[in-house]
Amino acid sequence: MVSFPSFISDNGTMTISTPVRFGPWGGTGGTIFDDGIFTGVRQINITRGLGISSMKVLYDRNGQAIWGDKRGSSGAARPEKIIFDFPTEILTHVTGYFGPTMIMGPTAIKSITFHTTKKSHGPFGDETGTFFSSCLTEGRIVGFHGRGAWYVDSIGVHVLEGKVLSEKSAGTTPLGDMLALPMREIGDEVTYGVVKEPIPIGPGPWGGEGGKPWDDGVYTGIKQIYVTRDDFIGSIQIEYDRSGQSVWSTRHGNGGQITHRIKLDYPHEVLICIYGYYNTCVGEGPRVLRSITVVSSRGKYGPFGDEVGTYFTSATTQGKVVGFHGRSAMYLDAIGVHMQHWLGDRNTATAAKPKQVLRLQVSLL
Repeated sequence: MVSFPSFISDNGTMTISTPVRFGPWGGTGGTIFDDGIFTGVRQINITRGLGISSMKVLYDRNGQAIWGDKRGSSGAARPEKIIFDFPTEILTHVTGYFGPTMIMGPTAIKSITFHTTKKSHGPFGDETGTFFSSCLTEGRIVGFHGRGAWYVDSIGVHVLEGKVLSEKSAGTTPLGDMLALPMREIGDEVTYGVVKEPIPIGPGPWGGEGGKPWDDGVYTGIKQIYVTRDDFIGSIQIEYDRSGQSVWSTRHGNGGQITHRIKLDYPHEVLICIYGYYNTCVGEGPRVLRSITVVSSRGKYGPFGDEVGTYFTSATTQGKVVGFHGRSAMYLDAIGVHMQHWLGDRNTATAAKPKQVLRLQVSLL
């Protein structure tokens, strides 16, 4: 075995990936740490109280177990031990929340969940505060970095990008003697990919001129949505379904201290409409969203935010929402949807058949 994993590209050729650094997410307290790059992750020990107090990782380097340093300070916190069935179980990404550990206290990691090719471990801690996710790419985690002192103030990852090669197919390739990692099949718990880069959206964009355009593209459906807000809608992040696989979008927008989670019972519950309100942010500033409400085949979620300003809705076209696009920077400046139309009974979500995909732009004028 060698220290690099084998990956397969879309055209079937073998590639060697270079580790990519993501994060860190969380607070700015403590001191910077970086465990470096390894072959994989075997075990993670954490302690938690008001937040994640400490974290220590057992890495794999070419079959040798190597402990990283303990990050944070465990104190009298509750210990947790997460053991992975390495190398048949691979750590692919982490999700969690960060926020103040107490009133006027430092910002630290409040909760963390470890996702592997077999299942999710966690959440460990309280899922309150601002949501974060490392699932910006496919691949596996080969190291952690961040900041730590009394707590794990922030966390980031080193990722070897690429589609993980299955054990069965590894032996049939010219590089089959390299470390092969199991590929997740459709129907497993969850996998992640990268959403499309922002693309031009016609003669618009329609809506506020602030921020930058983004477009997640078109998917099979929507599983859940995270919305953050203060006086205005700060951001939106979506978990899509693509033919049985889960794909997280990037976080669109960068504000908001209050987090709302909208979890749909997909595929039995589908998103059919969004509506809300927008107005000027501050003084003569840009127009941004003040409120958003999500309507599914089973009911209504929201409103999230204050229903003041100018009303908008995507309900002019019947069907299900299969993607979002818009504009964002510090806030969510504009929002639009991709719609998939029904044939037959549009009220029966599980029996409906797609007719065509049409993009609607929710205009914030």
